[in-house]
Amino acid sequence: MEKKLLGPVESFLRENPEAATAGRGLTSALRTELADEALLALLRCCQCPASDPGHKVPPDVVAELPALWGTFVLSDLSHRLGHPVPGTLDKTGYSADPEEAEAQLLARWMEILGVTHAAFRPEVKAGGFAESWDWFVEIFIGDTLEGMAVVPDKMLFSQARRVVAQIPPNRKILIERFIDYIAQGPDRYDDLPQ
Repeated sequence: MEKKLLGPVESFLRENPEAATAGRGLTSALRTELADEALLALLRCCQCPASDPGHKVPPDVVAELPALWGTFVLSDLSHRLGHPVPGTLDKTGYSADPEEAEAQLLARWMEILGVTHAAFRPEVKAGGFAESWDWFVEIFIGDTLEGMAVVPDKMLFSQARRVVAQIPPNRKILIERFIDYIAQGPDRYDDLPQ
């Protein structure tokens, strides 16, 4: 995601070094900040498939995956940045409409980079950002679920538990229960906690 979405921004900054207070290139910290914002916007507006192609996650849970993964992302941001961030994706300020979220993200990136150059948005979009954004919006969740189908369950669930261990205690109980239920197999889907 970072390479496809930030590549056009880096190209723009190389070609217009005077356009941003960030200078000629992106530092590691700036790349991380821009990628964080992109992930929040993407999770807020991505389209979910009707079901999990690997048949590991029930359809009603698939629809909630952006919010679930948003909890991980927001908890991680809060931890890394050392200050509270919105608790839910809908409070991040990004729209659920992909086109509007794209415009909001590019405006936010301009703020972060200190760009006032009028050509930033059209040049970044023409440089491949718009095509990559549309691709991620349409198949991000579906491709991730498909990838999960080929990863051995044991590895997947142990990794999920490691990630949950880093989440603040007030948020992790329900997520741990969710992982335990999913790990027990499809016959337990009806008993999932609400």
